[in-house]
Amino acid sequence: MKKFQKVAVLLLAVILVVIAGCSSGKPPKEALQAAMTKTSQADSYAVKMSFGLDELEIPQDAAMQGDAAATAAIVGMIKDASITVDAVHQKDPMRTDLNMEIVIPGDMEMKLTVPMILTEETLYVKVPQIPMLPLPETITGKFIKIDLKELAEQQGAAELDTAAQQKLIKELGEVLLKHFDEKTYFSEPKAEDAGLPADMKADQVVAFEINESNYPKTVDTIVNEVLPEVLNVLLANEATLKSLQLEKADIEKFKTDLETNKTEILDTLKNDVKINTLKATAAISDGYLSYQAAKLNITASDKESGQNMKFGIHYDVTYSDIGKAPKFENEIPTDAITLEELTNMFQMPTGL
Repeated sequence: MKKFQKVAVLLLAVILVVIAGCSSGKPPKEALQAAMTKTSQADSYAVKMSFGLDELEIPQDAAMQGDAAATAAIVGMIKDASITVDAVHQKDPMRTDLNMEIVIPGDMEMKLTVPMILTEETLYVKVPQIPMLPLPETITGKFIKIDLKELAEQQGAAELDTAAQQKLIKELGEVLLKHFDEKTYFSEPKAEDAGLPADMKADQVVAFEINESNYPKTVDTIVNEVLPEVLNVLLANEATLKSLQLEKADIEKFKTDLETNKTEILDTLKNDVKINTLKATAAISDGYLSYQAAKLNITASDKESGQNMKFGIHYDVTYSDIGKAPKFENEIPTDAITLEELTNMFQMPTGL
């Protein structure tokens, strides 16, 4: 099981970096990076995003560590679940309004819609009506006001610095693009072959793919080149580490362990992990990202136990109204409930 955990942690790091790099679309690699930079600097834009969990299988021994029935129920619920987000973003003054819809299919399909408003200092979350969990009318439909600075202090983390986070993502994307050569991983499919939305007009389409033929080279590149440099970037951003509640010592230990166990890690990734699908596609219009989509499906196996882990996800994002005056549907709520007030509402009266 420890071997599975090591593989899972390493895969998560790799996946996050790959997605960050591919979200960035001249030659395809250069065009992708330029579009990523230009989009991140836009004063405003609207986004429609969907995310889905296509496959999830966890080892039986992992399930047995807890309540097997409960674990199976949770896995069954979230498998095939989908999340859609409609958002409008404004750079200055910073504000993002979004509506998130979560759909859990099945005989008793559950659908939750959660509106949110994010400003530089505050997050407002509207309490949804939750099936099978009746909430007081004094709460349902109200916005909960979360002071981000206060929350960070309570959790012992630094205040979230949006500019620093964007800088870090940009640096990580540059690291990835630098080490993955254009000929092996990048291509320019025709718009009609790339699965773009029917009404999408793209000036250029860029695809990034890891497949069976380039996977061994990918593992070598990630372990020997990408991850060490990613860790160096993280170590150079101590303020960001603190905001993410990561300790510098932990990153340094991970770096040491990576070097010490490099042979074992390379062997595990090449022989016990299989990437069935990892493909990201980006459409570029007027120099901006107008669409991006990705699909990932992996299988990991442990030869000693014979257990398998399977994981599959997909997402797609469409950008619009780039640089146009944002249209926010809601006013900043003046009657929002604070977290402290919400806590008090759920406390039982004393003296009972």
